[in-house]
Amino acid sequence: MEDDRAPARPASAGRSATADTASLFDPHGGAPALVEIPGEPWTGKTRTLHRLVEDARRRGWSVAHAAAGPPSTTAPLQLFSDAFEEILAERCETVLRHVPVAYRRALGRVFPALDPSAGPDTAPAGGAAPAGLMVPAMRQLIRAVAGPCGLVIALDDVHWADPASYELLEGLVRRPPDARLTIVIAHRDRQSPLRLRGLLASAARARRIELGPLPERELAALLPDGTPRPLRRSLLDRADGNPGLLLALAASPRAHGGTAPDAPGLAPFTRFLDEFRAVSDDGWLAAQFAAVLGDAFTLQEVRSVTGLPDERLAAAVAELLREDILRPAEPAAHYRFRHSLLRATAYHTTGERWRLAAHTAAAGLIGLPSPCVHTQGRPVPHGTPAADRVRSGLLPRDAFCDLGDAILLYEQRVRTGKALVVAGRPGEALDVLDRTSSPGAGVPLVLRAEAADWRARAQRLLGRYSLAESLLEAVRPEVAGEPEALALIDLARLAAALERGSPPPGGEPTAVRWATGLPDPLARGYAWALLGAQDADEGRTAQAAVRHAQVADLVDGVDDTALVGRLDIVYWLARSLARLERDAEAARHFERGLGIAAAHELDYLVPRFATGLAEVRLRLGRVDLAIEAGHRAMRAAARIGGDCLLAEAGAGLARAAWISGDRTAALRAAREAAQRVEAWREPWADRIRLSLLETTFDTGDQELCRELVAAGTVRRAASFPVVSQLPAVAEVLARLEGERRGSATEAGRWATAAEEAAGRLQLPGATGLALLARAHHHRVTDPLRAAVFASSAVVTLTRAGRPLDVVRAHLAVAAAWAGIDSSIARSQLDEARVLLRGRGAHGYLEHAADLASSTPQHSADARLARLSSREQEISVLVSDGYTNQQIARALKLSHKTVETHLGRIFKKLDVGSRAQVATSIGRAARFTDARFTGRRAPLAASDQIA
Repeated sequence: MEDDRAPARPASAGRSATADTASLFDPHGGAPALVEIPGEPWTGKTRTLHRLVEDARRRGWSVAHAAAGPPSTTAPLQLFSDAFEEILAERCETVLRHVPVAYRRALGRVFPALDPSAGPDTAPAGGAAPAGLMVPAMRQLIRAVAGPCGLVIALDDVHWADPASYELLEGLVRRPPDARLTIVIAHRDRQSPLRLRGLLASAARARRIELGPLPERELAALLPDGTPRPLRRSLLDRADGNPGLLLALAASPRAHGGTAPDAPGLAPFTRFLDEFRAVSDDGWLAAQFAAVLGDAFTLQEVRSVTGLPDERLAAAVAELLREDILRPAEPAAHYRFRHSLLRATAYHTTGERWRLAAHTAAAGLIGLPSPCVHTQGRPVPHGTPAADRVRSGLLPRDAFCDLGDAILLYEQRVRTGKALVVAGRPGEALDVLDRTSSPGAGVPLVLRAEAADWRARAQRLLGRYSLAESLLEAVRPEVAGEPEALALIDLARLAAALERGSPPPGGEPTAVRWATGLPDPLARGYAWALLGAQDADEGRTAQAAVRHAQVADLVDGVDDTALVGRLDIVYWLARSLARLERDAEAARHFERGLGIAAAHELDYLVPRFATGLAEVRLRLGRVDLAIEAGHRAMRAAARIGGDCLLAEAGAGLARAAWISGDRTAALRAAREAAQRVEAWREPWADRIRLSLLETTFDTGDQELCRELVAAGTVRRAASFPVVSQLPAVAEVLARLEGERRGSATEAGRWATAAEEAAGRLQLPGATGLALLARAHHHRVTDPLRAAVFASSAVVTLTRAGRPLDVVRAHLAVAAAWAGIDSSIARSQLDEARVLLRGRGAHGYLEHAADLASSTPQHSADARLARLSSREQEISVLVSDGYTNQQIARALKLSHKTVETHLGRIFKKLDVGSRAQVATSIGRAARFTDARFTGRRAPLAASDQIA
């Protein structure tokens, strides 16, 4: 038999869905026997079903409507009992008259209104309805209540229906009654049993309404009018077209950023408790412990903290998978919650003390290094297993010990928050650490300082450096009486300022100097590394090199296990070496730190190490390895979720993608990074915008380039505080301004800034970039001078060991010579191609090919050959700055004749001014040693007319 099932047609949950379903219940048309509304949670299935019900009632249809509940909480056939309750209450007498007595008895066991015990000649109800009678009895009931237009049975959440309801539904679909009937079914297809999905797939005269992603315009209309544009953009991206998810995200306590003094509690998440209705006690316990473990976890990890026997744990996890609360994840054997809001719901249903105890039980699964300056704990011996990384005394021995003591509770909050930061979960860490902002009496100052340090670290991971610095500034006076505590705070303030890109605290604080004299070598090394990073950023190159020689000797002298608790040292060392242009050494330390962080699950450091590694690999010309590190940085940053980390990694990946020749990926990564920083007016955001400018300029994304410039980035770059990065920043801006007509003055200003910074740094790379910036300044107005500066940049950048920057300098030389002598331009392009060979830098190769195709095929001498001998003489004198009157006197011509010759010169050379003649012909002729017979010597200065 021919299948008359209607093809699936996607429809949104908004206005378009209404238009798509308006004709379903036309009393004069052929309504489908079955309407299926499948979809993901929160996509609007229930709302669409209600809209269909209202439409059917308006058109005169009778409606039976109900929603299924979890089978464990409902009686057999309760879905149909609830659906027909209202209709049968009104039409009981009609049904009793039209339904045979045998069927009444079966129906009475399901529908109280038809209880046969109410009749004088019927037996009392009891037991289950006979299976063979229920389907024909329902067909008789439907004939009786259908009415003149027909009957609509609208069933919601059918994925939860009990087996008896499935059996009855199947009977009605496969053997429909002799009445006009439409069954509307809304369900979550991922949670529906195979029996239901098979029935719906094979049903005849069926209509399927796919609730695909809501169009962005309709989705945005659901948000309040006052929602800030960056937040609106972020919510729309995260919702991915799901309207229910959008509203849930907008109402979540983290939607607008910032942290409250107390944890948010359960109130914002109560709307999601319904998702757990079908979950048993074991499933609920497993969900709560899984929420403590993080975004991805294994069964072994859940078993370690729950203590459930294997059989019960397996059943609990299978239940959570069946209810689509958990889903399989990558890597293999891992699981994660369907959405972070479900995880937050499970997490916040527990009390704070239970959560702290659960986190303590999971401490062996979460990397927890010691603080940077803390001499109370015993050192971790080499070779300690990863599960024992927690230093002695930093966590209570008993995971479920009595937390009634206020000081012990405070300490527990600090250790738990610290563990969450290290695990790359700063939002959850702040829920715990924000409760340490008001310590009670007796809390040690070192512990208070440690709480503030890790609270600030969590804010830094989220990009909130101003808030982090404010927190540390507020705590500093409170702990000033304890040198160790003060050192923790001052080192944290210095680290925050360096990451942010703002001027560090003035001078060298006494507390930091105190830390450099600690007996613990790694504690000393951390203070040295931070001070060396400050010296490198501020242009004190020699002093930074001395400090980092000490730190490098220290780090190279210890094994990886000893560095687990002090891995920040390696990051600041590698970062500073990169600023000092020692890229090969920096890459070695970045690689080592990344390996340690990944092996010991110190997730909060992975994005920084990977981003730094990508940057130095790109400067070393290892494009493929730079892209690999960039993708790793993006994945790690996405797990943490901070805008700063994601944007920084994305900007680096965009640059590497363009250099590799993948323009599409570069455009996508650059736009995503720009969106991440759109709402921020922080120095770190400006640093990322400046790095994006070069990529957007090369990719030709003029719209994004204008947006970045309009954000005030260029204006604020005038006060860029990081001297070591200023040559690179100024070179990009000089290029941007130099290639825009009328911007030579601005380009010159940036070239001067680059030269001043390079003079302070005394590093070959910085000097080469300053020379390149000056070449950009002169490119339009004086190509010959631009070529000279770019040629000098080639030599200097070659000495610095930056092959891709050398290529850029060669391209700048070629661009300058393109309008003067094409043979020299082509030779420079050939040099660039040789350097690019085998590096995978296809973006530069394509740029070189474009430049070669646009370079004129005629040299300066060939262009001069177009002119007559007299016109050649006049053009050379014009290039020497002669006026028309001076040329007339020198060549013994009339003033009018000189003007006539100049008009012909302009026409033959396709130029419009004397300056263009001088640039393209006269100076080129001088440089290429072209000479003309009969050329007069320049006039004396006294003979020249101003």
